[in-house]
Amino acid sequence: MMKHFLNILTIILITTSLILFSATTVLAFDARSDDTINIPEKEITNDDLYAGANVITIDGTINGDVWAAARTISIGGLVDNSVMAIAQTINISGDIGHTVRVAGETINISGDIAGDLLVAGNKITIADNAHIKGDLLFGGEVILINGIVDGDIKEGGGDITIGNKVGGDIILEVSELTILSTANIRGNLTYTGENRAVVQSGAQINGITTHKLSEAKEDQSESFFLTLLSSIKTKLIGFLMALLAGLLIILIAPKQLASIAESISSSPGPSAGWGALLLFATPIAAVVICITIIGLPVGLITLALWGISIYLAQIPVGLFLGRWIISHFRDVEDNRGIMIGALATGLIILKLLSLIPHLGFFIGLAVVLFGLGSLIANIRRQKPEIN
Repeated sequence: MMKHFLNILTIILITTSLILFSATTVLAFDARSDDTINIPEKEITNDDLYAGANVITIDGTINGDVWAAARTISIGGLVDNSVMAIAQTINISGDIGHTVRVAGETINISGDIAGDLLVAGNKITIADNAHIKGDLLFGGEVILINGIVDGDIKEGGGDITIGNKVGGDIILEVSELTILSTANIRGNLTYTGENRAVVQSGAQINGITTHKLSEAKEDQSESFFLTLLSSIKTKLIGFLMALLAGLLIILIAPKQLASIAESISSSPGPSAGWGALLLFATPIAAVVICITIIGLPVGLITLALWGISIYLAQIPVGLFLGRWIISHFRDVEDNRGIMIGALATGLIILKLLSLIPHLGFFIGLAVVLFGLGSLIANIRRQKPEIN
């Protein structure tokens, strides 16, 4: 019975994919995966777009949502609904009709966003020609806010600069805060940090300015210790469970699992694209199936398989990461001992990365995208060899 364990994993994702495609008459989406994806200015897509590639450029019109994962993402066109994107570099200069949720190393916003902007990154720039009509929530190291924000600004970062109109309140945790002379804050300014904000002459703050120092070191240390201890305990249990599942797969089918993990590096774009499609479209398709296609049992089974797939997605990603690290010190062989060590190393790193404030959620999302999509990408990559 254990020999069928990997086959069950394969069936989970393939079944989910087939169910998705069987529902295309009632569920509209446009899934694309390649090394480079380019939607030119005159192209109009009347569906949700799920895209995975090394470089994604959207200059046309998307009459739906955009879900994208790539090394570089540039959106200069019109997106009627929301944007969800993960990339090393993200540039948004077009008009977005709803909420934007993005994470990456460098993020540049210079367009109009009709909803909220949720962003996590190392360097975040909101240009002076940008207009955010909702709230701005962010986490990062260096944040420059020169655009207009109609709503509130919340969360925090290392070095934050604000230089334009803010219609709501500002509530931040910050190391360094600078309010430029061009700033016009309509609401209250509340910030927590050791250093007092630099407010340049000419800056307007209509509400009350409140500077809060960090909590007492004893209370802060105790709270931090308890929170950290609880997080470590949870992550440790999750690590052991994932390692056990991965160990079973390695013992049964090591070559197949190694091939799936290899697809993450050999086909990163397709892996992310298929992962986005499976992650975000599956629950919608399952609901549609419950109502219009086969019935409630199939829809519930689909959701159950979807949940199992999300949990197991960390295994190929952990193996890939561990093999990549070990390869810097020695030759990596496809024997079970090396694979178990690589998997344990990779899973430990993933659990530690998930503890990073603000970025932990996006790191976990990236793991799920690449983990889900790597199996489908591996099957498609090996298809010519079968023929």
